Amino acid sequence: MKRKYFTFLMVIFMLFVFTGCELMEPVYQPGTVTKENAVEITDKLGISVQTSKPVKGTIPEFAADNANAAEPVFMYELPSISNYPLDVEGKGEVNIEVFVPLENNGSSIREFVSYAAEMFNTAGLTVGDPAKTVSVSVRSLEASLAEEYILNGVYYPKGYVAANELYGVLMQENGIEVSLMQPKTAGNTMGVVTSKAKYDELCAKYGEMTIATLIKANEDGAISIGYTNPTNNPTGLNFVISMLSYFDANNPMSMEATTDFSNFQNTVSAVSFSTTQMKQAVLDGAIDAFVLEHQAFESDESLKNDFVFMPFGVRHDNPLYAVGTLTDEEMAVLKLFGEYFENDAVKAHAAQLGFGKNAEYVSTVKNYSGAMISTILDFWKEEKSSGKQIVAVFVADRSGSMSSRGKLDALKESLKNAMQYVGEQHKVGLISYSGTVYIDLPISEFTTEQQEYYVGAIDSWSANGGTATNNALLIALKLLHEEQQANPNIKPIVFLLSDGHTESGYSLSSTKEIMDAYDIPIYTIGYEANIDELKKIAEINQGAFINATSDDVGYILKTLFDAEI
Repeated sequence: MKRKYFTFLMVIFMLFVFTGCELMEPVYQPGTVTKENAVEITDKLGISVQTSKPVKGTIPEFAADNANAAEPVFMYELPSISNYPLDVEGKGEVNIEVFVPLENNGSSIREFVSYAAEMFNTAGLTVGDPAKTVSVSVRSLEASLAEEYILNGVYYPKGYVAANELYGVLMQENGIEVSLMQPKTAGNTMGVVTSKAKYDELCAKYGEMTIATLIKANEDGAISIGYTNPTNNPTGLNFVISMLSYFDANNPMSMEATTDFSNFQNTVSAVSFSTTQMKQAVLDGAIDAFVLEHQAFESDESLKNDFVFMPFGVRHDNPLYAVGTLTDEEMAVLKLFGEYFENDAVKAHAAQLGFGKNAEYVSTVKNYSGAMISTILDFWKEEKSSGKQIVAVFVADRSGSMSSRGKLDALKESLKNAMQYVGEQHKVGLISYSGTVYIDLPISEFTTEQQEYYVGAIDSWSANGGTATNNALLIALKLLHEEQQANPNIKPIVFLLSDGHTESGYSLSSTKEIMDAYDIPIYTIGYEANIDELKKIAEINQGAFINATSDDVGYILKTLFDAEI
């Protein structure tokens, strides 16, 4: 009997170990975690942590050259255009490819332009003599990536459906030949979305709700506002330019305008990488208002019944541009395609998707140029952190699951690429993990010596063992919290790079409350990932999740760093 019982226990033990069911529950009482006791509770969890022996590596030449360059070159890291297959492929004798940049805000512009293209391609239109059949191909990709392809000369479409005309003048400012073919493909506006409860409260306190009362309420601490980063988001760009123009319509970069904007920025609750972050923050009650396109607002069931939309800024009419030097036939095709947006069936489909609702709204920004927009972006980058030092901890998954399909090699290369974006005035720490958590690089200023240790640590990694993701995150958050205790003026960030398959250590459900108490954003970048798990981690403190392929992580890190550092 004893032998049978012993055998049964051994079977259970072996199943426990080899099926990956090692996730543990913490020893704290739920509901008792605060920012003040989060470190103490983390320490009590008994997480296995090792401090790696520092080893110096060789800083990549591109990182050394670009670290302090006035105009760094990042073209090499743009992902292959083949990662973004065509939504619509034209088969005409004269075919035009059109970029549709996406904002990840729930907009239906991709669906709408694809619908118009498919209708156009079957309309039997021709150009030239002798007549040649015409068509349009549509490729949709993230807005800042579309801009990078064009501005760096890596890949030119023939046409470009921008969110607003600001992007057309920016391309011209950067030496790109563009022609406005159709000022409005799908009528839309940008605006401020506020909860109805907060809207009614402010109306009662300030009277009619306007941008002026919104700014006053923000200054008074009566409302918390967030907006998206203007360097990678069309709505964020529109908002920043429109705010400066509101403060001084004739000269948005005047002393009065920039001073007023700085005062506003100092009281803004959040500037986020994506609209998804902003919306989640509002739904969670972390902020009261954020900026969004009207069509995305109308299409979102979680918003339109309990929130109010107030239009503001430059119209988002999704103008169509010709890009670069086109032949006469190509220009003729693009002209025909622009005119096709006046087709009754196409216009009806736009209305069905929620476009064109604020047709009477007139842009509040009257004067802008490419040079002005570039100057405003430079000004904003100086203002965004309000002088705070960035302290970033990279948390890298080097468990056995990262060995497949070159995921760890891609991760290592991406982390080296990321060195270019961190100035020596900021601080960086590096943690890797399998079943054990390794502090490979304690947090310190990113000096040349720190960079050498950073590269040396990355080069030493190999993929093996379990995946204690949440253990590693708790240690990263603890280190950043301790930095905050020493210097409250820092801006702490965690970047997690993983495939998201947590197999050991503590579960997310059992550690979420502790992570939340630290109140530090976690940006998760997934390689062929367990998307749900990484999304949940990013949502804890208004971080962002990005699903990556092996060759676009370098670009993603660049975008995140442009947004945060």
